[in-house]
Amino acid sequence: MKKTLLFIALLTFTNLTIAQCYEQITFGGAHTVGKRTNGALWGWGYGAAGQLLTTNETEPTIIQLGTATDWNKISNGVLNTFVIKNNGTLWGVGGNQFGSLGVNSSSMNFTTFQQITAAANWVKVAPSYFFTIALKADGTIWAWGQNDTYQLGNSPATAQQLFPIQVGTATDWVDIATGTNRTAFAIKSNGTIWGWGANPSSIIVSGSSTTSVISPTQVGTSNDWVRMSVGSQHILAQKQDGTLWSWGGGPALGVGGTPNVTNIPQQISTDVWISFSTGSATSFGVKSDGTLWAWGVNTNGQLADGTTTNKSVPTQIGTDTNWHSVQARNFATTMAVKTDGTVWFWGRNYYGEFGIGTSYDLNFYTTPQQTPGVCVTTLTTPTFEKEIALSLFPNPAKDVVSVQYNLDATSAKLEVYDIAGRSISTNVLSSSVGDLQLNTSSYPSGVYIVVVKQDGVLLARKKLLIE
Repeated sequence: MKKTLLFIALLTFTNLTIAQCYEQITFGGAHTVGKRTNGALWGWGYGAAGQLLTTNETEPTIIQLGTATDWNKISNGVLNTFVIKNNGTLWGVGGNQFGSLGVNSSSMNFTTFQQITAAANWVKVAPSYFFTIALKADGTIWAWGQNDTYQLGNSPATAQQLFPIQVGTATDWVDIATGTNRTAFAIKSNGTIWGWGANPSSIIVSGSSTTSVISPTQVGTSNDWVRMSVGSQHILAQKQDGTLWSWGGGPALGVGGTPNVTNIPQQISTDVWISFSTGSATSFGVKSDGTLWAWGVNTNGQLADGTTTNKSVPTQIGTDTNWHSVQARNFATTMAVKTDGTVWFWGRNYYGEFGIGTSYDLNFYTTPQQTPGVCVTTLTTPTFEKEIALSLFPNPAKDVVSVQYNLDATSAKLEVYDIAGRSISTNVLSSSVGDLQLNTSSYPSGVYIVVVKQDGVLLARKKLLIE
C-alpha cells in the first residue's frame, strides 16, 4: 500500500514537473501569452501581426517570446501584446494599425518588443482592436490608436494617434477597460464608473441619436463599482458586494426576456461572482461556488453548453464546481482556468488557440477542452476591493525607490518587510495619491515586500529587489 501511494505521489510530481506552468496567463481572443516563474514569456495561437514575435499566421505549439525575464504584467489585444516590466516601463509588440502600439510609428506590424515612451509608472493596459488605453500609478489615463469615434477621450476625431495622449485631466482613476467595439470605460477611486467613445445600444448615454461620447461621462450614480468587462454592445460590472450588473443591449446582458437598450445598470442575480468576462456578444462568469456560467449569442455553440441556442440568462456549463476564472475576448474562443491550475478552451481552434499543436481546425468545440501540459501556479483568491495602483521603480533598486500610489484611502501606512518578515520601515501616506521617495541606501541586498495597509487591512503588496 505504501509503495502504491509513493508511486502515485511520484507520478503526480512528474506530471507537474513536465507541465509548463505559469504565474500569469492572458488570453487575447486568438492568442495566449503566459509568464513563467522565471519571468520569461511564452505564447501560442494567432501570430500574423507579430504579437508572438513571429510572422507565422498560426503558432499551435507553445513558443518562447524573446529572452527577457524581467516582465511583470501582461495584457493582450486581439492583434498585439503589451507587457509592463518590473521597472514600470511599458512595451508592446504586434499589430500597430492606426498607431495602436503607441510607439510613434505608422508601421503596420512589429515582431520585436518596442518601448512605449520613457515613462516608468505604468500599472495597467487595456487594448482593443485598433486603440489602447493605459493607466499610470499617478491615476492618469493615456490613450493611443484609432480615434474616429472619440475612443481616445479627446477631440477632434482623428484617423490615428501614434503616441499616448492623456484622457482628460483627472488623477483619480483606478481601473480601465475597453470593448471589442470602440468604447472605453474606467472606474474612479470613489467607485463611480465612466465611459467614452462609441455609444452602441446606449451603453454610455441614452438616446440612439448619440453615436459617440467625446470625453469621460459618468454612467448612473452608484459609487461602489470595483471592476468591469466590456463587449461589443454591452458591459458587465461588479459591485463591492460581489453582485454582477449589466447594461447596453443584446442577449449577453443576462437579464432575460427581451432586454431594453439602456445605460441603466440592471442586476443579473443576487449571486456572488468571483470571475467574469465578455466576448463580443457573449458573457461568462464563475460563481463563488466554483460553477461556470454563460449567456448571450450561441449560434455556433460558443457558450459551451452543448447547444446552439442563444441564452438570455446565465446557463451553467457542465456540472464541475472547481472553476477559478474565465477570459473571453472575441466571438469565437474562450479560455478558463480551474482551481487545480489546469487550462481549458472551447469554441474555435482555427489559429491554434487551444495550444494543442493543431491549427486550421474547422470544428467548433461546444464543451471545454483541456490544454495538456499547461498549468497556472499562482491562483489568487478574488476580492471585491477597488483596484489599487502601486508602482515601485526602479526595481531592482539601490539607494532610492520611487513609490507611486493611487489608493481609495487616506492615512494609510506603507510598510517594508524583509524576506524573513521583519519590519524594516513604516511611512504614513497622508494623501490618497502621491509619490513617496523611499530611502533604501541602508537596506542589505535581497528581497523585500512593500505593503500598504489601512487600519490593519492589506490594500496592496509588491515585491522589491535591492541590489
